This record gives sequence, structure tokens and C-alpha cells, in this order.
Amino acid sequence: MAGFRLGVITDEISQNVEDAIRIAKQYGLDGLELRSVDGKQLHRLSEQRLEDIAAMIHDAGLSVCGLSTPVFKCNLKNKEEVAAHHRLLRRYAQLARRLDTRIIRGFSFWADRDFSAAYPDIVRELQRTVSVLEEYGVQFALEADPSVFATNGSKVAALVQEVSSPWIRALYDPGNNMWDPDGELPYPDAYDALRGDICHIHVKDAVREQGKTEAVAIGMGQVGYERLLARLAEDGYDGWLVVETHYRLTSTLSEEQLKRPAGYGFSAGGEEATVECLESFLNLLGQHGQKIS
Repeated sequence: MAGFRLGVITDEISQNVEDAIRIAKQYGLDGLELRSVDGKQLHRLSEQRLEDIAAMIHDAGLSVCGLSTPVFKCNLKNKEEVAAHHRLLRRYAQLARRLDTRIIRGFSFWADRDFSAAYPDIVRELQRTVSVLEEYGVQFALEADPSVFATNGSKVAALVQEVSSPWIRALYDPGNNMWDPDGELPYPDAYDALRGDICHIHVKDAVREQGKTEAVAIGMGQVGYERLLARLAEDGYDGWLVVETHYRLTSTLSEEQLKRPAGYGFSAGGEEATVECLESFLNLLGQHGQKIS
């Protein structure tokens, strides 16, 4: 039986780390993934604040399971932007070492043309990251997103396999597939494409009807988590399952908030929605005999 480690992205609950710690402890989670705190992206926090956050998480008996970074959500054709994001990658690699995590989530540049046309340039820029990743001992977890070139599992898999480095792996987010313009199925299609390259998993759910996608509580949408969880257990996955709520009970996150999630406006109403997601997800795990390590 696989022993999944369960986490949550902190700003899906609140911009206050203390709130995320409280919820994580209440629901028996193992870790927290950091994206924005105090209304700021992680790399904009002071050194003292970072030390305080690390101490709070450690003292609560939790791990930092990853850093959700905005790395390579930028214009591939703009050399200055790309150079700035390579510097940002190094900064997050430093933060990962400080916060004792080995996972940095990142992307494949804003989509402004056909994926196949941009493919060689994306591969080149990803290959450029390997020396920094190796220096700091962290993995770059490449995530599919509807706003970037790699919108689904098949495209992420193609990039990861072409780069062919143990430092660049895949982040599997089946919920993101519900927004994929190509319509790739979250499971089994995206999973089968990524299966040998997955180092990290984000968990969200959604419903897609008549060309429109709406986020819902985990297990209430069309991802198919019952079959997916059984398959993960069968395949022996023992990594993180990190809840990334991405919906709110009394409001709707804007396209811009989904594209660039961060800050107080994004987190507003997040605790209630995340609690609903955690309760439904933990119930789903329990129904299928899964355990949290």
C-alpha cells in the first residue's frame, strides 16, 4: 500500500503562515508548499521573515514540501525577461536549500505561438538551468498550465524527456488538464504520458462543460480521483499530494488570479474552500483504503 504524504499550498488558505499551519495540524497533514506570504511572492520577503517562516514550520513538526514559483512564466522571446527568470531560479534554489525542500515548481513560458515552433528554445532554456539545480541539489518540477506552451501532460513529458536530466522532472496536476485547450484527459492520458517522470503532484478538481471550466471541491469534478488514487497506489507512488484548492465558496477567482496566483485578493475566502477540499479529499483517500505516511 502506498503511503502518500499530504500537503497544502499555504496561500490557498491565507497570506498568514500561522493560519496554514493551524489547518495543516488540524487535518493531520505532513507539509506546506509556499507560494505567497504576507501579500508577497516568496522571493520578495526579507531574510528575517524567511527565517521566521522556516522556524514556525519546523516547530510545528511540518515539512516544506515545495516552492510554487513563477519561474518561466515570462516571454520566451524577451531575452531580458528570460535572463531575469534564470536569476529568479537561482534565488529560489537558494530558498529551497534554506527551507529544506528539494522541489521548485516552474513553467514553460507564456504561449504566444505553436508549441512545436517554440519547442527547441524551451528545451535550450531548461537545459541552462541544470547546473544551478545541481549546485543546490534541487529538482525543477515542470508543470502544465493553460497559459504556457506546455498545456498538458504530453507536452511536459516531451520537454522533460528531451532535456533528459535527473534535475528536471514533471509536476503532475490533473486538475490543470481541465483547462487544457487540447482537451487531454487528466486520467489516464496525462498520467500515462508523465508516469515515469513525476516527482510531485498537485491536487485540484474542476468541471468542464460547453467549453467552460469551473473549479470545484476535490472529488466533486471530472478529474476521476478514485481511479487515479488507486493507480498511484498500484504504481507505488510515495511522494507528495499537495492540495491546490483554486476555487472559492462565495466568489470566483479571475483568469488573472488563476494565471498569477498570489496575494491577499487571491487568498480571500481560501480557508473555507480549502477546508472543504481537504475534508472531501481525506474522505476519498479513506474510502479507498489509502493511508497518509
